[in-house]
Amino acid sequence: MNRPCAYQDVFKTWASRSERMASIAVDAGTRATDIASETTKEAISNMRDLTKGRDEVSEYGKAYTDFVQKQTELFTQAAQSYSNEAQKVGTEAAEFASKAGTEVGDKVTTAAEGAADTKPREG
Repeated sequence: MNRPCAYQDVFKTWASRSERMASIAVDAGTRATDIASETTKEAISNMRDLTKGRDEVSEYGKAYTDFVQKQTELFTQAAQSYSNEAQKVGTEAAEFASKAGTEVGDKVTTAAEGAADTKPREG
């Protein structure tokens, strides 16, 4: 039995799922870009502080030490932010896949029950 509305339902389901996966990917890309942008701004600010003129020669050593410390902290923060985002995306994708699997299972069960109900009964 060919039912055009069944094909439309399948198409709508897949379109909805594609839209959700694309949304997860685009949101992750946006957040990653935001992290990169903020990290870059902070790194440039740190460079600005490093390149300022100093009155005493010994102050240059301290400025370099401070710069290295700030950059190390910045790298650690950026790595943690990327890690958090990757974990968030993984969780969102896993939840989405689980929900999609449940929905597909429910539809298969409903279809199978419907097919069983339409079988002619012998007797």
